[in-house]
Amino acid sequence: MQNDHLTDNTRRLAVIGGGIMGVTLAYRLSQKGFSVTIYERGDNLGGLAGFITYDGVRIDRFYHTILSSDMSMQTLIQESGVADRLHFVETKQGFYDNGRLYPFNTPIDLLTFPPLNLFQRLRLGLQVIYAQFESDWRKIDQIPVQDWLLKVSGRGVYNKVWKPLLNAKFDSTAKDVPATYIWSRLKRMMGTRQGVTSKEMMCYLEDGYYTLIEGLAALCERQGVAIRLNTAIDEIVIENGRAVGVRTPDGLTYYDAVISTLQSPILSAMIPAAPQPFRDLLSRQEYLGVLCPLLILKRSLMPYYVLNITDESIPFTAVVETTRLRDPKYVNGHHLVYLPKYLAPDNEMARWPDDRVQTEWLKHLKRMFPEFDESWITEFLVQRARYVEPIRPIGTLDQIPPIRTPVERLYMGNTVMIYPDLGNGESVTRFAQKVADVVLAEAPGWEPVRLGVIAEEH
Repeated sequence: MQNDHLTDNTRRLAVIGGGIMGVTLAYRLSQKGFSVTIYERGDNLGGLAGFITYDGVRIDRFYHTILSSDMSMQTLIQESGVADRLHFVETKQGFYDNGRLYPFNTPIDLLTFPPLNLFQRLRLGLQVIYAQFESDWRKIDQIPVQDWLLKVSGRGVYNKVWKPLLNAKFDSTAKDVPATYIWSRLKRMMGTRQGVTSKEMMCYLEDGYYTLIEGLAALCERQGVAIRLNTAIDEIVIENGRAVGVRTPDGLTYYDAVISTLQSPILSAMIPAAPQPFRDLLSRQEYLGVLCPLLILKRSLMPYYVLNITDESIPFTAVVETTRLRDPKYVNGHHLVYLPKYLAPDNEMARWPDDRVQTEWLKHLKRMFPEFDESWITEFLVQRARYVEPIRPIGTLDQIPPIRTPVERLYMGNTVMIYPDLGNGESVTRFAQKVADVVLAEAPGWEPVRLGVIAEEH
């Protein structure tokens, strides 16, 4: 269906990348009458929020969380017509320490947390409260996370709780992490707590996170958006300092503007005619990757949605049983457990073959859960991604690229740019609106593309 707003003077936009940011951008801009084409090199939309099909049902490749406080996401869920498939659930989390599992959900759990003494427990609680009242993120961006945590939590809490969590999350880059990372996480997670019982409320969509992307894509198509899957971009074509279109294996298609949602190094390689300092800025940006085995089990592994790990000898960051949030009936009764390991760019573990990963991961899982038996496993699937979370060392705010790039009519939006927010769906969709606002503000001043220059879409 074509957008009723389209005319011969309609602005034509290319959105590169079909992840949640790209699809949200296409939806918002097509609402305003733009003619939008999404280019996605994969065979499905979604990017990191994509899925695999197993036993006839969709399963998220990686685990994703929608919090009860994620209002941008919930607005999109309403608008895309899938709100009837959204469910709110009280979730539980725990800690694994010294061979034992401990609940960590309520103030009582905190006050009785055995790995810490009473004074340390109080200091840990004070850290959580302190983060809620700290509002100047630019100030704490200049503070190493270790210093910020030691100031309130103290050495004992830092060594027992924070240090192993930081090393697990950030791998060898943990020493350069600013305090904003923990501050952002504490602020976000406290937003899910409801009532005096401090219950943690999260949401899930039937058939997985992709349900939202699927709903948005359907809206996009009704608004005239063209979605081109399996289409790699060879080059964003720049003439006289202006982005004029995209080159694919099918040839060159001209547009009034181009918006990239790709990771910064990938974008750098696509813009050979852009100013070299800008390309260098993009190519220097480093990302953590992830190695994320997914266990499909015949029975539940634990009573928690997420189990944090303080034992630094265990290679994976956490144990995440998503079917403690998502009802197993939506995945044919299977139980889904993710065992992620975040990897610095130089971590040789990224090159481990799947069988080595399985052997090493199961060895430690059996140590954590003595009752666990390999007969519970239906499948052990190793999922990988190279570009997952941008690494933002202290004092590098000037290296965050702008939405309006130095190339005229080339705009960009990716997870590098949402800092200090976290790279989750809520932050990404909010940032997509910021990118759309910049494009909307500047589009009236664009000179129209010459007649006969627009190439026909295939």
